[in-house]
Amino acid sequence: MKRVEFLFDYASPWSFLANELLDRKLPGAEISWRPIYLRALESFRDGFPFKHAKSAYSLRDLERCAAHEGVTIHPPATFPINGLYALRGALLAQKLGRFPLYHGAMFRAAWVERRELSTVESVAQIARELGLPEIAEGIEDPAIKAELRAKTQDAVQRGVFGVPVFLVGHELFWGHDRIDYVQRALA
Repeated sequence: MKRVEFLFDYASPWSFLANELLDRKLPGAEISWRPIYLRALESFRDGFPFKHAKSAYSLRDLERCAAHEGVTIHPPATFPINGLYALRGALLAQKLGRFPLYHGAMFRAAWVERRELSTVESVAQIARELGLPEIAEGIEDPAIKAELRAKTQDAVQRGVFGVPVFLVGHELFWGHDRIDYVQRALA
């Protein structure tokens, strides 16, 4: 199989759902994990872009999609959340070779356990619980901040406007519900 780039933000419930489906829907695919900051994308710069009716619909739709796929999800009490610090931690976890442990824990913390991810302190606490003090201590590192900005800008340059996104070569697939299309692109 070809390589798939998976662009995500821990703040995105749809990224969580897609992440939960990857092993089942893309078995054997080589996944390149690409954390990007959702709030830096044009449609999210000024906050959550949906008004009450669409927001309520989106939450109900998320619940339906998760139930259909057999994925447990418990949206956090406060939404939207800010994934910035968890994303920086993801970059550090990749550098340390501890990404799988960190990545799964961050998504579960936000979308199953209803834990806070919107502060440096909350993400650092989860990292410490995972036995990753280097991540807790490195979240505010200027080089990590710059790297996340660069990765997000690169995504924008490649046409990314939301998450989750799958890239197969130059072909972009947006949304958890496009994994079947990704399968066909890989075949």
